[in-house]
Amino acid sequence: MKSFSVRKTLDMLPVKNMDTLLMQTYGPDFQIHDVEWKHLTDPGENFGSIILAVNINAGHNDKKRTLNVVVKLPPRSAYLLELFDSPLTFKKELEFYSMVAPEFLKLQNESGIPRESISVIVPQFLGGRLGLHDPQHFDEQAAIVLENLKSYNYITQDRIIGLDQVHMNFAINHLAKLHAIAIGLKLKKPEFFKKTVLPCLEFNLHEATEKATVDMIQKAHNDYKNIKEAEAYLNKIEKTIEYGYTHDVTPEEPWATLVHHDFWVNNMMFKYDESGKPINMKIVDFQLTVYNYGVNDLIFFLVSSSQKEVLDNHLDDMIDFYYDSFIASLKSLNLDTNAFPKSQFMKQLNQCAPIKFNQCIMMVQVIQAARGSVSQTATEDGDECVFTGGIDDDNYKQKMLHVLSTFNRKGWLVE
Repeated sequence: MKSFSVRKTLDMLPVKNMDTLLMQTYGPDFQIHDVEWKHLTDPGENFGSIILAVNINAGHNDKKRTLNVVVKLPPRSAYLLELFDSPLTFKKELEFYSMVAPEFLKLQNESGIPRESISVIVPQFLGGRLGLHDPQHFDEQAAIVLENLKSYNYITQDRIIGLDQVHMNFAINHLAKLHAIAIGLKLKKPEFFKKTVLPCLEFNLHEATEKATVDMIQKAHNDYKNIKEAEAYLNKIEKTIEYGYTHDVTPEEPWATLVHHDFWVNNMMFKYDESGKPINMKIVDFQLTVYNYGVNDLIFFLVSSSQKEVLDNHLDDMIDFYYDSFIASLKSLNLDTNAFPKSQFMKQLNQCAPIKFNQCIMMVQVIQAARGSVSQTATEDGDECVFTGGIDDDNYKQKMLHVLSTFNRKGWLVE
């Protein structure tokens, strides 16, 4: 990965009052001496925020301390701020990391899960604010500070290639745990869930976001019209797209949970043992969370992130594995699993799948975008988001056809 050059002075750091942010974790004696920082992701790999890697030399209780952190900041351009509804999405993510994620750990501990088996699903939160002058009011200095997972040897996989079966199953297991733990919190601590968790899951499409989403779906639809191999399916494609606009599934309890809503390759990081086997994983980017059926995350993840042969040969196996992992996680929290029968799960899956078609086809433009096809200017200062993926790009075209064939094979297209 090409990284921006390292910059070494604290006064050049785009994050003001960084020490105050870290005092939230390390206390009032924390004092920064110097920093090194750089942009963590290439242009085009993350549109909704600016992500910095910051290495900090600090003093803490008269001792020297070195910290490797990631700081998430809002995008710079007014267009992107509006497109991603940053005031809302930053607030949602900040509240998730600061108030909800710690309760996930606490619930597992209280349920008697051994310490070595507790799932630490997200990076450690170290500090955050909505604004510099008023921590509760959004401004351009909104910030979320997390541990830098790369310094602990976590890495992302290749979004264009997708995940092999080992990585898919590893991620499915973690996704199932995320959904089960949120349900456990709802059932065991209903007042906390209602007061603290549900507000983090409220999400209404901003007008600019809705327009951009519709534009991307329309582009995908037009691309299908220009792909010869899709010609026989155009009627089903049109009906399924329209169905996604006009239908919604109201989740039945007790199944509704925290849905990540953007669970694909770029939003997870894996850690490996010496043999290259994944031994841990963290999920990132919780700004789009909603309250719905967990199968919404599962469907999008399977279709967006599996390598072709894995999806072709193991789709039903992965669906079964998710359900089994979900039930096992509920049991580990001492919950009654009779309320979560497999028949209802499969019904939800087939209800939600046609509605997820739109997200699956529009996101191919992002996931299969050629590396380097989006400039730094476009992501930081531009007034529109342009994805160059099109049917002339074979990766894009083949993925669009594969999404189509997968939905058709499973009977998820609307007749």
